[in-house]
Amino acid sequence: MTTIDPVTFEVIRHRLLAITDEQGATLAAISGSTHVVEASDYNVGLYLPDGSVAAMGRTILSHASSMAAITQSVIEDCTEDPGIHPGDMFLVNDPWKGTVHAQDVGLIAPIFFEGELLAWTGAMCHMVDVGGMTPGSFCIDATDSFQEGLQLPPVKLIESGKVRGDVWNVVLAHTRMPSTVNLDLRALVGANNTAIKAMTGLAEKYGAQTVRTVMANLIELSERRLRNRLAKLPDARLHSRAFLDNDGGLGEVYEVDLVLTKRGDTLHFDFSASSPQAKGYINCARSGMMAGIAAALLPTLAFDAPWNEGLFQVVEVECPEGLICNAARPAAVSGGALEAGWMVEMTAVECLSKLAACSEELLPEAQATPAGGPDKFVLTGAGEDGARQTYVIMDCLATGGAAYSHRDGAWTQGQHNIERQRISNVEAVEMDSPLLYLWRGLVPDSGGAGRHRGGMSMGAVYAIHRGRDVTALNSAHGWEAPNSTGIFGGYPGAQNTRTVLHGSDVKARLAAGELPDLETLSGERPVMRGRQGQYGLGEHDILATVPQAGGGWGDPLDRPVTDLQTDLDLGAITADAAARLYGAVLVDGRVAAEETERRRAELRADRLTWPTRRALPAAPDDAVRLHPLGDRLSVLGAGGGHWIGCACGTILAPANEPWRQYAGRQVSHDVHEVSHATRLSDELELRRYACPSCGTLHATDVVRRGADDLDDLRLLDA
Repeated sequence: MTTIDPVTFEVIRHRLLAITDEQGATLAAISGSTHVVEASDYNVGLYLPDGSVAAMGRTILSHASSMAAITQSVIEDCTEDPGIHPGDMFLVNDPWKGTVHAQDVGLIAPIFFEGELLAWTGAMCHMVDVGGMTPGSFCIDATDSFQEGLQLPPVKLIESGKVRGDVWNVVLAHTRMPSTVNLDLRALVGANNTAIKAMTGLAEKYGAQTVRTVMANLIELSERRLRNRLAKLPDARLHSRAFLDNDGGLGEVYEVDLVLTKRGDTLHFDFSASSPQAKGYINCARSGMMAGIAAALLPTLAFDAPWNEGLFQVVEVECPEGLICNAARPAAVSGGALEAGWMVEMTAVECLSKLAACSEELLPEAQATPAGGPDKFVLTGAGEDGARQTYVIMDCLATGGAAYSHRDGAWTQGQHNIERQRISNVEAVEMDSPLLYLWRGLVPDSGGAGRHRGGMSMGAVYAIHRGRDVTALNSAHGWEAPNSTGIFGGYPGAQNTRTVLHGSDVKARLAAGELPDLETLSGERPVMRGRQGQYGLGEHDILATVPQAGGGWGDPLDRPVTDLQTDLDLGAITADAAARLYGAVLVDGRVAAEETERRRAELRADRLTWPTRRALPAAPDDAVRLHPLGDRLSVLGAGGGHWIGCACGTILAPANEPWRQYAGRQVSHDVHEVSHATRLSDELELRRYACPSCGTLHATDVVRRGADDLDDLRLLDA
C-alpha cells in the first residue's frame, strides 16, 4: 500500500466524486429520456477491480448496491469467456444478475492503465420500454419473467472500442421506443467514456497505485465511520411490516416483514417472515431487496460518510429465496422496484429510524415512513404528429416528505430513494403527449397528521387532448393499505388516489371560458382499482391523481394551536381535518385556543377508557433515564431493572416485555379516522395505543386482523 498524505487523499477523493458528477451530466445530456432528464432515474459509479463500490452518484440510491452486483456479475461471467479487455463494455438488465428490474439497464466498463486493470466504471438508467406484455414494460398481468421483455445477462456491447451492432440491434428490436432507447444506450457509453478518460488522467498524474489506495481507503473510512456510529447505539431488536395490497390484481394482501437486529457494530436484516413470492409482477429478486436496504441505510445512518462499499460491510441479510422480496427465477419482477423492493425500503427506514431514535444525538435523523410507492402512469397513443409513442408521466414522484421529531415533512419533497429528483415539465408533457393539464398543485391533508405532520403531495388533473388510440396504464399499491405510516403516534399519510371521468363536458366548459372543477364535471365515473392495468381514454376523458405522502410524527393532539392556524392559512390542512385529526375547534374559520384545549382534553380522557391487556407495573423508585425511545418514551433504569416510561412520569412496562400490552388500545376499521384516505382492505385494521395515565398517543399501527400486537422495538441490554 502506498502512503498518502492527507492533502493528496482529499484531492483525489473530491476528484472521484467530481468524475461521477461528470458521468451523470454526460448521461443526462445525451439521453433525453424523461426518466433520466426529469426523474433522475439513473446512477453512475466507480469500482475497485473486485467490483467494490468506491464512489457513486447521488441520484437513485437503490442503484448503489445494484450496480455493484452488476459489476461482480460481469467479473464472474465474462472473465474467461468472452474475456475482459481494454475498450470493452458489458450490458446487463437481468434482475438475477444485479438489476432491480429489466427496465434498469446497466453498462459496465473496465478501466485499464498501462496494461493493468485500474478500476471499473458503470452507468445505469431506467429505459422507457424493453418489451414485454405492456408498453413501459411494467407487465401487470405477467406470471413469470419470460413475459416481461428482454432480460440480458452480461453481454459485451462494446468490444475493443467498437460497437457490436448485432447486440445493439437486439436491444432495439425488443423495445417499442427504439429511438429513445438508442439515445439511452449512447448516453451510457458516453458516461463510461467520460469516466475512463478522467480516471486515466488521474492515474497518469498520481500513479495507479495511489488512486487504487485512495479508493480502498475511502471504503475503509466509510466502514469505520458507520461502525463507530452503530457502536454508540444500544443493541436492539426492531420489527416492521409493510403491506402490498393487490386490489384489481391478485386479490390478496402480501407483506414484507423485517426483523432488524443491531448488535455491536453490525446490522442483521431478517426478511424470513415475508410472504411467499406472488404469481404477479410485484416480486423483486435479491438485487431489489439489497437496493431497498441501501436506499434506507445511506441517508438515515450514513448521511455524513462517503457512500461506497464500506457501508455495506456492516450489513448481514437473511432471506430465503422464494419469498416476495427474494423471488426465485422465473418469478415476475417487472414491478419489483416499485412494489416489494419499495416495501423493503419502507420497513428498513422505519426500523433504522426507530433505532436512531434511541440516541439523543441521532434522534433528529429519525423520520416517519416516507411515501410508500407511486401510482405508475404510462400513456400510449398517437399525438398531433400521428406517431404512436409511450410516455411515462412523472408527477407521481412529487410526494410529501415524512415528518421528523423536530420539524414537519417537506412539501413535494419527492421519493426518499431519489436524491436529486425532478418531475414532469408541464409544457414538455403537453407538447409531446396527448395530455392537457387542467390543474396541478398541492393537496391539502395529504401529509400524515402528527405533532409534526407529513408534507403535502402534488396532485394533477389531466384531459386527453388531440390524441388517437390513447390507452393508460395505472398500477399502485397503497390503495387499500396505508404504506406511509406515522411514527411514535403519528398518523399515516395519504394513500394513492385516482379518478377517471369518461365522456365529460370538459371541452364544452373550456370553450365557454370556464376552468372546470373536477367535482362539477359531468360524465361516467368508473370504480378504479389499485392495479387497474390498461384502459382506454377518449377525447373527452379526464384522469386525476393524488400520490401518497409521508407519515406524521407524534400525537396529533400535541400539535401547537399556532401551527394548526398556520396550516389552515396555507391550505396544508382543511377545516374538517383540523377538527377530525387534530381536535381543533374553529370559530369563524380560526382555531379557538381555549376551546381547542378543552376538546383535546376530552379526547385524551376518552383514550383513558381504552382497554388494556395488562395492569401497569408497580412504579420503581429513583428511576434514571438511560435511552430515549423517540421523544415521548424512554428506557429507565431502577432497582436493578429496566423499564419503559412515558414522558408524563408513568412507568408503562418492563423493558423486556411489549409495552403495547400495558397501553390503552383502540381498534378501528375506518382509515378516514386517521388519514386523508377512505379505503382499507378487509384483511387489515388500525390500532392506536395510548398511555393509560395521560392519554398521549404513542403508536398508530396497521396490522392484519387477528394478528398479535407489533413488538416494534426491544432493547437487548434492557
